[in-house]
Order: sequence, then C-alpha cells, then structure tokens
Amino acid sequence: MRQIRYIFLISLLVAFIAMPCVAQRDYDAHGNRRECRHHRPQYYVGNNDVYFDGRKIEGASKSSFSILRDGYAKDTWTVYYCGVKIDGASANSFKVLGYGYAKDTWNVYYDGIKISGASTDSFKVLRDGYAKDTWNVYFDGEKIDGASPDSFKCGRDGYARDNWNTYYWGKKIR
Repeated sequence: MRQIRYIFLISLLVAFIAMPCVAQRDYDAHGNRRECRHHRPQYYVGNNDVYFDGRKIEGASKSSFSILRDGYAKDTWTVYYCGVKIDGASANSFKVLGYGYAKDTWNVYYDGIKISGASTDSFKVLRDGYAKDTWNVYFDGEKIDGASPDSFKCGRDGYARDNWNTYYWGKKIR
C-alpha cells in the first residue's frame, strides 16, 4: 500500500512539473508544432550584437536593428525571421501583415518563406491564417487549389467559403 502511494505521489509530481511545458507549446490546426509564430519575438539588442533566442545573429546591425511582429525583424539592409536572414527581402519596403504574412515591393512571405507567385499589389490577409490576392487564396502560406478569390469569405473558427466550396483550416470539406 505504501508503494502505491509513493508511486502515485511521484507520478503526480512529474505531471505537475511537466504541465507548464505542455501548456507553452503552440500547435497549428493540423497538429504541427509552430516554432516561432505569433509569440513575442525573442530578439535582444546587446551592447555590440543582436541575438535571437540566445543565438548571436551574424552580420546584424545593432544601431539600425528594429524588432517587428510575428518573429520578423530588420536592420538597414537585411530582414530576419526568427533570427534567420530572409534572402532577397527588401528591408526598405518590408511590412508585416499579420498571421505570419509579410511583404516587400517584390515578394510575399509566410513565416519567412517566399510564397511563389503571390501578387504583392493585391495581397490581403484575411484572418485565421487565410489570405488572398487577385488570382489565389492561401492558408498558412499554401495555395488552396480551386478556391475562388473573388467570392472567398472567412467565417469563424477556421471556416471559410467561396461560391462553390466550404473550407475548414484551409482544407476543402467534401
């Protein structure tokens, strides 16, 4: 009886200690772990260097470094996502749009990755990870095949629709 009580107390203690770790994890609608999204960026500008999550960002300019939103940051010449340089991004025209989306004069990005074929001029972030431009609809940076941008509307809690289909977290409901 004493052993059972001892095992119960140990397992309760382990569960109690592990609980905050589980609560801090962030998962998307598909059960994939999100690394940096929508959390307060962990950038730090020190006396001589810039850091992200305890790692020095090589080449970052301390004097012109600015922390944006959704894990993005920039200095005079370079744009970063979660401390990693985004190749080809223009710091002068870079804007964070929300839900992980951002754009500059030439490209649209999702979580720091260029969205191939997205139109910067007409790109709009909707909500819950949905976005659209003149030709396509996107969810979490991925094109939704067959979705009509002209009639696409977001509902609540991950639902969306166009004239022909209904979607849940970016997946067409059959």
